[in-house]
Amino acid sequence: MGTHEEMVFEALPALGPLYVKAAARRRALPTPQTELKALRARVDRVRVDRDELVRYRELCGIADHGVVPLPYLQVLATPLHAAIIAHADFGLPALGLVHLENSLRQHRAVQLDEVLRLSAHVDEGQWDERLGYVVSLVSEAYVGEELVWESRLRALSPVRSKRAKTRSSSKRAPEVGEQANANVSVMVRAPEDLGRRYAAVSGDFNPIHLHPWTARPFGFDRAIAHGMWTLSRAWGEVQELVDVKASLELSVRFRKPVKLPAQLWIAAWPADDEAGELELRCQSPDGRRTHLEGSVRVGRSVSPVEHA
Repeated sequence: MGTHEEMVFEALPALGPLYVKAAARRRALPTPQTELKALRARVDRVRVDRDELVRYRELCGIADHGVVPLPYLQVLATPLHAAIIAHADFGLPALGLVHLENSLRQHRAVQLDEVLRLSAHVDEGQWDERLGYVVSLVSEAYVGEELVWESRLRALSPVRSKRAKTRSSSKRAPEVGEQANANVSVMVRAPEDLGRRYAAVSGDFNPIHLHPWTARPFGFDRAIAHGMWTLSRAWGEVQELVDVKASLELSVRFRKPVKLPAQLWIAAWPADDEAGELELRCQSPDGRRTHLEGSVRVGRSVSPVEHA
């Protein structure tokens, strides 16, 4: 990891100019020798915009339980990620980054009227001989000096010329709809314009999500759904099984991109080996493509009064 640099904003920066700036920077494809600087970005006073949150809830199928949904602070952190990616010293091509994994941890429920200090930083980079360069971005949200939420996001900067071909398999995984002990098992639609609609809500206008013609230069024959939409849509089902005011940890891996349009099965069921933990999966109706899999761990319920 290279030297440290921090960007401090008075408000969350506008995403449009950052995407233009990022797109204008021409960077070589990464190599095993690529080194990343420890770039940081921070905003000291952030309030949740309730109208924007309503639009996010509606698009992602997340019911209103009176607190900020676990994944939404990751959406709020997107402009800070964009500021880092657009920085002249960010050593990877800005466009075409692919979301691989996300771990989200809520230490206690965040109230809608709380003022947050939100930060993000590059934590580490790692070369993958088969795929390209994997970067980790860590985000944190504080109320005063209290850490209330944190996340680790891993994204891939692919090296297309060396990208391994995915082998198709005739072996079908068990359909989530067949999971005998599932607490939830539903089919949902991901329409062709989903990427554009989610971009309008989140500000994430990565071209791989918008149109087939903007996704093709990055190796996709169709636009693919945002990983955060898939995660958020799955959370919309899972949150009905847990105490949303408890300490929570959601960890997911994005296995196969959701090519738009699509139909998806979402299911969750109790983990066999640990109380208070759920397994989560999102896959194609025929069971041949797992798009997202992960787990939810539930901790102690925390009353907002304790943090007044």
